[in-house]
Amino acid sequence: MTLTNRRFFVLLLISHLGLASLILSGLWVNVLVTISIAMFIVLFSSTIVYHRLLSHRSWNAPYWYEVFGTVIGIFSFTGTPITRTLAHRYHHAYTETPKDPHSPRAHGVFLAYLPMLKEEKLNPLLVRDLLNHKLHRFIHENYLNIIIATVLLSLILLGPIWTVTLFVAPGTLCWMNISLCNIGCHWGKGDDPIKQSKLLAWLTFGEGFHKHHHDQPNDPDFGNGSFDIGYFFIKLLEKK
Repeated sequence: MTLTNRRFFVLLLISHLGLASLILSGLWVNVLVTISIAMFIVLFSSTIVYHRLLSHRSWNAPYWYEVFGTVIGIFSFTGTPITRTLAHRYHHAYTETPKDPHSPRAHGVFLAYLPMLKEEKLNPLLVRDLLNHKLHRFIHENYLNIIIATVLLSLILLGPIWTVTLFVAPGTLCWMNISLCNIGCHWGKGDDPIKQSKLLAWLTFGEGFHKHHHDQPNDPDFGNGSFDIGYFFIKLLEKK
């Protein structure tokens, strides 16, 4: 499976420009709405579903919540559930090597932030569980079509400003959020490149407890004793 996808880069570029247009136009109410939506998606989809559930299967989510978190995560603009999980499983298997898709040490900060600009051929056997799942495969095969159809419908019903606010600009903040850890917790020199950051943990809903996560990737409690808001909601949602 090849992760290089110029169309995905264009999607992210449009999202970045959408957020910039809201800020430069002084539409602060819209900016606040965009931030709120992005925070909701990051917490309730990106971190506890796409990362801790789909990538690591570290907790037992109710099926309705897996569906809900997967669907809203489409608009995190962080990739399909299959491509994002494949990249993340490679990240753990080949940390800080050229096979790590978003290592700032191996590829530099620019390509760690925009890894889709380099050629990456990854083995899809690492995500055969998701490839055999009807919902995840459907979203993977129709990812951009779902986004385009939603945006077009919103343009008709809500107009361009609220379409950008609700469906386009939040993706930039979601992408920046996961990049904070992909870069910030792996950047620098030394024998142990993976960092633990309470500041990033607060900004990323627990993801900044990164060293513990790499040491124990199947532990849904990234905080390991420190408060992890992602794990807090996992405990509320997990099937008993």
